[in-house]
Amino acid sequence: MTTGATLTKNGFNMLVEKAFNSASTKTVVSRFKIGTGTTTPAQGDTNLATPITGWAPGSSDYKNFNTATTYDTANQKAATQGFVASTEANGNSITEYGEFNTDDSPLMFMRTVFTAITKTSATQMFITTTYKRQ
Repeated sequence: MTTGATLTKNGFNMLVEKAFNSASTKTVVSRFKIGTGTTTPAQGDTNLATPITGWAPGSSDYKNFNTATTYDTANQKAATQGFVASTEANGNSITEYGEFNTDDSPLMFMRTVFTAITKTSATQMFITTTYKRQ
């Protein structure tokens, strides 16, 4: 259950720069982090409240999306999907998720908080974010 999802200021700025600057130097949003924080998301967020460190392959804090981002221009929506394998992040109560680009200083695009999922080796997580025009 999602209790809040927020496009960050950095996320909005990335959208504007990509749309209006043909020489944009910002990379696309293509990876995610998970964490155990429960602070309500805010537009000024630049990282998760309590990121889980070293949980992803190669002892990284980030993992690439599970599938390529899908675009449905007819219905004006896009979707991303993160995947946490049965061998990853075990022993944590995961409560937050954020999407990031791959800049040298990564920018957080969005952050969401949800009811805790206790991660064990018996659990895999697919986290799908759908962006839709209202």
